[in-house]
Amino acid sequence: MKKANTPLLLILFLCLGYCSCQKVITADIEDEKESEKGIEVRFNVVQMEQIPFNSGQASRSTEVKSICSMINLAIYQAGTKIKQVNQTKSDSDFGSLKVVLPKGDFKIVILAHSGQNNPTMTDARKITFDGKLTDTFYYSQDVTVSENASYDLTLKRAVAAFRFMALDTIPTTVSLMRFYYTGGSSTFDAVNGVGCVDSRQTESINITTDMQNKPGTFEVYTFPRSDSNVLQMQVTAYGPNINIIKQIEFADVPITRNQITVYSGSFFGGKVPGDTTETTETTHLFSLYTNDEWAILNKSY
Repeated sequence: MKKANTPLLLILFLCLGYCSCQKVITADIEDEKESEKGIEVRFNVVQMEQIPFNSGQASRSTEVKSICSMINLAIYQAGTKIKQVNQTKSDSDFGSLKVVLPKGDFKIVILAHSGQNNPTMTDARKITFDGKLTDTFYYSQDVTVSENASYDLTLKRAVAAFRFMALDTIPTTVSLMRFYYTGGSSTFDAVNGVGCVDSRQTESINITTDMQNKPGTFEVYTFPRSDSNVLQMQVTAYGPNINIIKQIEFADVPITRNQITVYSGSFFGGKVPGDTTETTETTHLFSLYTNDEWAILNKSY
């Protein structure tokens, strides 16, 4: 009888040991899954520094959807981008960005703009944009993640704008307006909030038939650099065969972040409504003013 019981006891012992081991392994897997979940952090874009340049009043409660069509969030750890979240205006949660992170210290950068493509955000100090630069806002901050959290953020405007107003009518022979300018940057350092590359920027705007025989207003943007506060601006009107119809250059156009600089006057040599002075092909009267000071400086060309 003793011999018959020995194998049975051995089998029972092995089964108990196996079950015990299985329980430990299952617990380990559950712990691993729990750690993979991480910590949920939400960033809510609730305010912008100022409403669009083309509006008449300033406000700090403008909804992001009324200004921008794209939002990009990049997460960096020890200088390396580890995550990026992109949103478009059509997203139901536009302006509220959720990420899951492990515990630790991170730098976050958020951009809001109306570009056609997502910017390249590999380096927070050298963010590049593919295509036309638009009115752009940003937020940059170091955060420590230790528990689930939600942040309500106010974004700052990152750009300066140059607005060109041809107060005389655009001739039917004009098919393209081209703005070529230096002194600013198309690459952005989100850590320091400045442009970081000495760029040669060009923007071309097609003139449609409904824009002809009317005054025209055009706007271009740049990231001001810490070592430059002026633009060298060349404005050119082209005909259908890319022949130059009119060209003018503005030297030392003052620019400041979150400020618009406006040049307005007779560009094509035509009459400006309400102006009784004679204008020739070689003389153009332009006024320079900014949207916060409204100081006027008359220049003749």
